[in-house]
Amino acid sequence: MTNKDIKLNSYFHFLTFLLILFLSNKPLFAKDEKRFKQVDAIGRAVLIADDIQSSRKRALEDALYLAALKGGANISGFSAISSNTVINDQSVVTATNRVIDFKIIKEEQDKEFLSIKISAVVGSRMSSKNCKIRPINIALFRGSFNSETNIPSKLSRKMSQWYNNIYDIISQLPNVKSANYKNKSLDKIIKSNVNPTFDYNALTNGVPSIQAGNYSVVPELSLVRDNQNNTHSNYLLKVSLNIYKGNNFELMTVKTYNLPIKYQFKSNFQFIRNISTLNIDLIDKTVFKHLNALASNFLQELNCNPLEGKLIFTKGELRVDIGKKQGLRDKQIGIVKGLNIKNSMLSNSSVILHTNKIFDNYSVVSPLNDKIKLNNLNNLVVEFAE
Repeated sequence: MTNKDIKLNSYFHFLTFLLILFLSNKPLFAKDEKRFKQVDAIGRAVLIADDIQSSRKRALEDALYLAALKGGANISGFSAISSNTVINDQSVVTATNRVIDFKIIKEEQDKEFLSIKISAVVGSRMSSKNCKIRPINIALFRGSFNSETNIPSKLSRKMSQWYNNIYDIISQLPNVKSANYKNKSLDKIIKSNVNPTFDYNALTNGVPSIQAGNYSVVPELSLVRDNQNNTHSNYLLKVSLNIYKGNNFELMTVKTYNLPIKYQFKSNFQFIRNISTLNIDLIDKTVFKHLNALASNFLQELNCNPLEGKLIFTKGELRVDIGKKQGLRDKQIGIVKGLNIKNSMLSNSSVILHTNKIFDNYSVVSPLNDKIKLNNLNNLVVEFAE
């Protein structure tokens, strides 16, 4: 047998092992798009009559390891060859995910072994982005538009049209439910929310109801001269979106999108200026295309933001202030960080929750671990896995 045949034989053994492993236990491969999954696993350990706690610990460790493998695994291997003969084939299986939280479902003993069945949530860290289309609720409030005094009148007169286009374009985005409050000032709404009883505008016109998982947007447009080019009269259209989150109107970010406009050739001759002036209809189409692009970019970024909510312990149950209208699903998994868990096998401070009942703007959730006290989760933030 040649060295080439020995290597081919070694590869054949390793590939055969991978095929058997794939057919017998598909969950070992981390091809799942979900970052978190709930799995069951059974761990076994030799029953030690005079040290039952050690047996329980070993069985639980075995169950946790098997649960982690079901979340995904990496497989590597090697062969030892001596005197043109394969004497040893080794394969190493390591988990690619970790157990976030678990609960013990059942414990059994027989003459020789102790087994523990657990239900666990396994997955990777939640820091990686997982952009997924979900319902987005946006309230559009009054913004502003302005242009410098030295801007050509043809361009200045277009500003009001472009300003109104933003409201129309955002309202027509897919999976977006918008509320148009173009005639209402967000600053006044925020002041009215502090104490609407003593606010005349709030009493007469009402205060828009913004839910915890919704967004508010205030657009701002400005047209200024761009002096970077000495041969052409250039202008810069600046479009800013002030994005607020939740019913507390917390400013998330201000996104600015600039569009340069090369308007006309600089010349002392009126004729040259006239023939070089960019057609206003072409400018209009370019701006409209720019507004559509920035709206799509803005929506994509919102979809990439994690779905978060605040936990509230009330009436003996744990609620989160987002629901069906914000894209929350039945049995969706969420993770809570920052809770000190005593005697945790996992040595971390994360708690897994899942939704039990979903309403339009709030949901009832419960922890995977039944021993967690619900009131300890009050006012904490839960981030849901997509």
